[in-house]
Amino acid sequence: MRRVATVLVIVLVGAAVPAAWTLARAPAAVQAAAAGGLRADFDNDGADDLAVGVPGEDTGGRVDAGAVNVLYGSADVPGVRGQLFTQVGGTVESGDQFGVALASADFDNDGFADLAVSAPTENVAGAAEAGAVSVLYGSAGGLGTARGRLFTQVGNPAESGDQFGFVLAAGDFDNDGFADLAAGVPFENVGATADVGAVSVLRGSAGGLTTTNGQLFTQVGGAPEAGDWFGVALAAGDFNNDGFDDLASGASLENISTISDAGAVSVLRGSAGGLTTDGGQLFGSPGDAAEAGDQFGFSLAAGNFNNDAFADLAVGAAEDAGAAVDAGAVNVLYGSSDGLTTAIGQQHFFTAVGGGAVEAGDLFGWALAAGDFDNDGFDDLGVGIPGEDTGGRVDAGALGVLDGTADGLIADTGQLFTQVAGTVEADDVFGFAVASGDFDADGFADLAVAAPFEDVGTRIDAGACAALYGVAGGLGLLGAQQFTQDSGGVPGTAETGDFFGGAVVAGDSGPAAAGAATTARTSGVVR
Repeated sequence: MRRVATVLVIVLVGAAVPAAWTLARAPAAVQAAAAGGLRADFDNDGADDLAVGVPGEDTGGRVDAGAVNVLYGSADVPGVRGQLFTQVGGTVESGDQFGVALASADFDNDGFADLAVSAPTENVAGAAEAGAVSVLYGSAGGLGTARGRLFTQVGNPAESGDQFGFVLAAGDFDNDGFADLAAGVPFENVGATADVGAVSVLRGSAGGLTTTNGQLFTQVGGAPEAGDWFGVALAAGDFNNDGFDDLASGASLENISTISDAGAVSVLRGSAGGLTTDGGQLFGSPGDAAEAGDQFGFSLAAGNFNNDAFADLAVGAAEDAGAAVDAGAVNVLYGSSDGLTTAIGQQHFFTAVGGGAVEAGDLFGWALAAGDFDNDGFDDLGVGIPGEDTGGRVDAGALGVLDGTADGLIADTGQLFTQVAGTVEADDVFGFAVASGDFDADGFADLAVAAPFEDVGTRIDAGACAALYGVAGGLGLLGAQQFTQDSGGVPGTAETGDFFGGAVVAGDSGPAAAGAATTARTSGVVR
């Protein structure tokens, strides 16, 4: 198995995860389609853009300082326009791993999406790996560093090992027009209780993100316990359609009664005062009996899968399927006027899709992203399956797609993709991170799929990211692309251990306007 230069070792506890996967798993936070202000259109040209984390990037001799590439979408201009950023608002240092997690939203409500980037192993005033989050602001020229700022944990002092920013999610939790930012702190201690986990919230304002009225939450609906890892996954959506975005937070190592590491998901409600524990909810697995090591809640994505005005929540788990250990599964909790519920319709429980076999170690659901890929009004779900073996190539990885319908997600017409526009190889872990956005502004959501352990020439684990484009029948291979830091117009150089694609974020613009093009593929993120 490959050497991994990244020093942060966070893997699924008890799961059959290859030893090489020592890169921090930070799936892209996906906002519900109804939250129209959360698009990743950094230059506001109508086409969504893609940010790609490169947490193993070396900068000026500083090993694993990290970086972020930004690739700009386009409706009508072929070619690539990209940028490369290292940490803003702080000192670039070895081991910071800037780019482990990303979130996009319009934090200052100026019409241009902004980008939050975490460095969870940033040292803060002598506190090792306390973590920090940088913000880049959008403009007509795209993202820039002019107003860039660095934030450390709000609501509580920065402490060693907290890893503030391990995951990020954006939503307008107080419905004031300014997007807010939630940052997971899964290794936060509460008193003498270790790794309980927490979520910090930074408020949006006309000046951008601010610590004013910042909040800190520990688990709601259940008792904070050692090793719960509350905040290991986040997703924002308006689950009760009251105009305020809510926040779902995974605690993948939560014990359910005497069942160890079964996992749970908490929901914090949005309100005029921001997120609140009032009316908070706690869910275990609704699709199957809770079992030891399921880690329900290790990935999350919000979307409107049944198009009923309430955002829904997809939840990944390292579920066993019969004798297939850690095959993985995705459950769906549907929104209602009372918030997420297990009582509405069928609770979906998927282990494979598109004719794929259920196998041990597939980790179906490791990463999730919602988008309306066929533009039929129902959000679909892209599912990362990074442990999928393909033709004897171990952990080559794959992508599954579940279709949205009036009855919610279904697997019957689902799709399965292996790596596109590149060679399928062992240990690529295609599907490690996924993000949905309309990169060519044709009204169909597209999907970026990362393979951060892809070798580029002789450069091991340099990383790659593919783009699949939406059409009337769903995602298709027409115009599919793969890009690396060696691709034309992508700043940077592919190097061993960069892990380009360790995180990705974009944004779904929702249904196309009448008369929008449906099949054009002459432009996009990379051409």
